[in-house]
Amino acid sequence: MCTGIGLVSQQGHPFWGRTQDFEQHFEYAGVKIPRGYEFTAALTPFIAEQNVMGIAWAKDLHQSPVLLDGINDYGICGGSFYFDHFFKYAATEMIQSTGKLAIRGEELCTWILTHYRSLDEIKQRLGKDVGITNEGGPMMGMSVPQHYIFHDETGRALVVEPSQKNGFRIFENPVDIFTNAPTFDWHLNNLKTWLERTTKRTYTYDNTEGIVQIGFDETSSGLVGIPADYKPESRFLRAAFAKLLSIDVDDDRAMNQVFQLLTTVNTPKGALRIDQSETPVAWTQYTAGYDIQKKILYAFTYDNRNLRSLEYGDPATWGSELHYFSFISKQTTTPFVEKNQWMAGENTI
Repeated sequence: MCTGIGLVSQQGHPFWGRTQDFEQHFEYAGVKIPRGYEFTAALTPFIAEQNVMGIAWAKDLHQSPVLLDGINDYGICGGSFYFDHFFKYAATEMIQSTGKLAIRGEELCTWILTHYRSLDEIKQRLGKDVGITNEGGPMMGMSVPQHYIFHDETGRALVVEPSQKNGFRIFENPVDIFTNAPTFDWHLNNLKTWLERTTKRTYTYDNTEGIVQIGFDETSSGLVGIPADYKPESRFLRAAFAKLLSIDVDDDRAMNQVFQLLTTVNTPKGALRIDQSETPVAWTQYTAGYDIQKKILYAFTYDNRNLRSLEYGDPATWGSELHYFSFISKQTTTPFVEKNQWMAGENTI
């Protein structure tokens, strides 16, 4: 129940943000993972080959941390999203019999960011290196259903879905919008159907064709008729239309633009009810954003809109163990400042 939106600034630099929507309570923290660190709690323990910064989650972060989103030395940035019904995991024995490493669904984002240097390397190596097991783990007593999106410093976006047993379907993402199930190609075709309804566009429904911004000179009825609910199908449409109708921005405004676009899909507590759950409502637990070129992570939570940041810095100073960084705290306020005179334009938004 998450949404991701990416955009490229007027200077050609990529920015990406995501909401983490869920109905269970987990521990979250910023984290820096040094090259050489061993994930001993993984189904099959593995060692990080790249330095990574991101947000880790777990029932107990000190026992079994895995990345929900992050960025590595080579500017590969992305995250893990819930993917119920359409995932196809395999038995550990089947994966190992094909010479691959068996890992759980919630561990794949960590594997990719700690092992691959480019999106092309993900496409070429992932299906040969690992498979997703159906063997349960500490997160939710199962191998968590997940699919994934990753970006590089050119603004390219790649979707990875374990929707075939002991393998992956991989898609280029021409609109850089991402939610949950159904599969990504279904969302893409559904978006094109709505764009044909609300503009004068036509599409071939080829997964590789481009989807460009809706220009001010282009006829459009905007979001008329777009579903307003919080299901993934509706959030994908709402996020996509909000992005396609948005204005171009420069580097200084791009991260704020991503966060503003994500507000169109935030899930307030009580709007979405989950059956047979410890916590019966899902909500947007945190929102994260990445300046991919500068390698800066930003985040805020449902209960505190004050923005926190974490810079990549020099990995040579990270040492050999994980470093955790808290971004969860109570809301604080800054008082209005009495100011009776100002320069022209100084108090203008």
